[in-house]
Amino acid sequence: MEQTTGFDHVTLCVSDLAAAEFLFAKILGFEVIWSAKDVGTNTSSMDTVVVQRGTAKIALMQGQDKTGKSQINEFIERYGQGVQHVALEVDDIEAVCREWEAHGVKFSGAVKEGRDGFGPLKQRFTYPLFPGSGLFIELTQRQHGSEASKTFVRSTVESLYKDIEREQISRVERTIVDYDSSSMPKGEQKKRVEKVS
Repeated sequence: MEQTTGFDHVTLCVSDLAAAEFLFAKILGFEVIWSAKDVGTNTSSMDTVVVQRGTAKIALMQGQDKTGKSQINEFIERYGQGVQHVALEVDDIEAVCREWEAHGVKFSGAVKEGRDGFGPLKQRFTYPLFPGSGLFIELTQRQHGSEASKTFVRSTVESLYKDIEREQISRVERTIVDYDSSSMPKGEQKKRVEKVS
């Protein structure tokens, strides 16, 4: 198994980006390290701000509806404001993708490649982890030889946004693995017995 080096970032969907940025930057002591407006398509987009404190990075996203509803706003309507995905930093994203795909893991698109001011960056999203859940995993590879990407790349963020928007438009609910397959263990639901006094 290829090594996962740690959590790269957590992404939160928010209804008010200015308030969320104020909370993290002015109250919780994070520093704004990257931001972008109108990331997406002609159908919908998002504004995003990335904050960091120590090694902890949090991406804040607010949806912008255009001719259609932003996936961010749809996420908030279905699940409330909060964590949309967690990003794991890996040493070799292609190797991890091959390993996971051999076990039936499904991704919403191909590996995206970009470059920030420091070095190259690769990213890829899975489908949601559980049925009825909006939470998914992002794989991120920042280390490429002696160079290391430190922030985010608009082109890869936009490409990843388009992958999710395509799935949103299709209205097909998918998960990271096929939970109905015979290879998935079937746990027994515990029955709760309430005592009446």
